Amino acid sequence: MRPGRIQTLILSVVLSGLFPVLLWSQLPVAGAHGPWRFFNTIKNNIWHIFGTVTDFKGEPIRGAKVHIDLGYGMKYLRDLKTDSQGQFRTQYELNSDTIKTLVVNLSVTRKGYHSAREVVDFGKGDKTWEIKITMRGDTGDPEDLSEESLLKALGPKLRASLDGDTTVVSERKDLARAAQELLDGQNPAKAVETLERVVKKRPDCLDCRMLLGLARLDAGSLEGALHEFSEAAKSEDAKGTNLQRARLNLISGVLEDWKGEYNKAAGLLMQAKDQAPDDPFILQEIGRTLVFQMNWEAAEQYLDKAIRAGASKEMMLLRTRALLEEGDPRAAAAQLKDYMGDRPAKDFPLQVRSLHTQILARLKQESSTQVSSVVNQPVDTMVAAIPELQGIEPAANQDELAMILARTGEDVQAFFQNFPNTVSEEQVREERLGKNGETKDSLDEKFQYLLLAQPEKWGIGLEEIRADEYGGRTASKSLKAGLMLTSGFATASLLFHPSYQSGATFRLLGKQVLAGHQCYGVAFAQNPAKAKMGERFDTNKETVVVLFQGLAWIDAATYKIVRLRSDLLAPHPTIRLERQTTEITYLPVQFKQIATAMWLPSEVAVTVGWSGKTFRNSHSYSRFRLFNIEMKDKPHEVEPTPPVETPAGPGGL
Repeated sequence: MRPGRIQTLILSVVLSGLFPVLLWSQLPVAGAHGPWRFFNTIKNNIWHIFGTVTDFKGEPIRGAKVHIDLGYGMKYLRDLKTDSQGQFRTQYELNSDTIKTLVVNLSVTRKGYHSAREVVDFGKGDKTWEIKITMRGDTGDPEDLSEESLLKALGPKLRASLDGDTTVVSERKDLARAAQELLDGQNPAKAVETLERVVKKRPDCLDCRMLLGLARLDAGSLEGALHEFSEAAKSEDAKGTNLQRARLNLISGVLEDWKGEYNKAAGLLMQAKDQAPDDPFILQEIGRTLVFQMNWEAAEQYLDKAIRAGASKEMMLLRTRALLEEGDPRAAAAQLKDYMGDRPAKDFPLQVRSLHTQILARLKQESSTQVSSVVNQPVDTMVAAIPELQGIEPAANQDELAMILARTGEDVQAFFQNFPNTVSEEQVREERLGKNGETKDSLDEKFQYLLLAQPEKWGIGLEEIRADEYGGRTASKSLKAGLMLTSGFATASLLFHPSYQSGATFRLLGKQVLAGHQCYGVAFAQNPAKAKMGERFDTNKETVVVLFQGLAWIDAATYKIVRLRSDLLAPHPTIRLERQTTEITYLPVQFKQIATAMWLPSEVAVTVGWSGKTFRNSHSYSRFRLFNIEMKDKPHEVEPTPPVETPAGPGGL
């Protein structure tokens, strides 16, 4: 071949390689108009992801952290927070050519609640719907039944029932795989996928539904579990066996317990017991619910039956507490000994150590000699010791006492059940007195005094916080000054709560006008063998449980406690606690947002004789406001009725 021809061929090849490049360089960029716009083929869809986070009772949860994961890498991870209505919202712009379906994984956390997880498959469409997430409160109480314990108790039984169910033969492999993933492999998410396929084929299979509900619960989807258990209840018909209905009632009862609806829970659990009388798990859950209701005697009996029937060893702790609250510390000690064996208390968790300490303190109280109290002293002797009793008309008999205690108990119970968060200004004068009563040292302090309602199982519980003017917790200077700051006055009336009255003896002294109110004068003294509440007094060397006696002036028209005075039931020489006298004056506080006035401590005087020293504190409260813990609204200020001066008591009884 001639050289010239070779050059021509090479040139042709080079040109043919460049020509496509030259043509491509003339194409328009994305978004161009004109004849080239058909090259812009990328199509994006807007997906709106939104939902609501509520508690078990449907109340919105504000400030919950919502983590969203679409499963396509870090680019599609987002973290949101719910607003004041418990709602969250975001949107994604996704390429529909590469992302054909949308599956959203959500995990939600909030202090005070168990974490929640939901997986929502929006499919191939371009529409979404509201995602509902339910969170269960986390009290941190070891007496609460955990999701893990419920699954451990019912899961194996449901697996055994399904293994013998001849109506689900074709689904046997899927059911076996799901049970293995849930109970053995600890992979509840995988078990949910498998069980969903089974339930889709067999929607009337009660055991399948219940197992799916437990799997959803274990996967963190309380909302999904509630749906499955609800569907199981709807599908229950004549084909359901007594055992199946018992398990469904048991689950429903546990859910009501978690909601705090203990009466409903008890009814459902009793139905379960009627359908499966000897089931230890049903018996123990009845006992647990009765503990939550503070029905100690019945709780102890059911827990005893449950333990004998083979319930978990932890039920011994619950029965120990019931026996202690019932007023039988010796039986409580024996039950705790069965639980602990020969191991020392220090080797056990806090719950066990606390029970052990309470039992020892109660036994010590029982062994102490009988003390003389205000309930058995002559009225004349009491008037001489307590000038506030001057002018009292002695009661001829005790006929009215039961009615007074019942009506006062109802008022105290309503106070704690309906208590709103409040804040007031607290002025405190702290003094250390000399032997002749003169002031040796003193300190004046001012606090923002917060009382926050705590959702305890029995509607009882107030958290007391002292804060600075900016709302931050603050510490007192009293310890550095060698003084003692006292507190806890808002709960002083608990002794008259129906749940605690059995732990004390009461006596109607008579009628007296106090601070413009016609009042009943009622004396009280806690019974060391039966007292269900007490005050811990801690020193560097020892802790003792302190019991009290005292007087209450109760409005004869409204059964509100107008004034309350408490003293030690007996001195405690081992810690050198000789005296603790507290005098509380209550005044009505009216908030615009609340229909009836609330009687709150207005003036408090405390005198403590300890370790050879005498301390005297005076507390004054004013500018009461409602306080929203989420700080959504400004607090509403009110002023109590001006106090009526009454003479101060001299000291111990």
